[in-house]
Amino acid sequence: MRVKIQSRSFSLSRTLNEYTNSKIRLTLGLYIDKIQQVDVLLSNVNGSKGDEGILCKIKIKADGYPSIITQEIAGDIYDAINICSHRIKRAVGRHFDHTLQ
Repeated sequence: MRVKIQSRSFSLSRTLNEYTNSKIRLTLGLYIDKIQQVDVLLSNVNGSKGDEGILCKIKIKADGYPSIITQEIAGDIYDAINICSHRIKRAVGRHFDHTLQ
């Protein structure tokens, strides 16, 4: 499973890159044999009330399956990564469990 992490509108620090990579690998570890690539995009965006927020968008690519995408906007970058990674885990679990039946 390849994990590709990109940031827009800010520099991706080594610490943030390592945190995101380990969070994705830990969260999706059960499905490591089925997933070829995980794309993570981190970006500054305007929140619903006009305040700054961080967007975390995760896209899963698996051979023979359609892409699975989740996203989250939060005030804190670590919150956005954590919430989005848990959402993608549920989505991937539902997807692979459903296709196995």
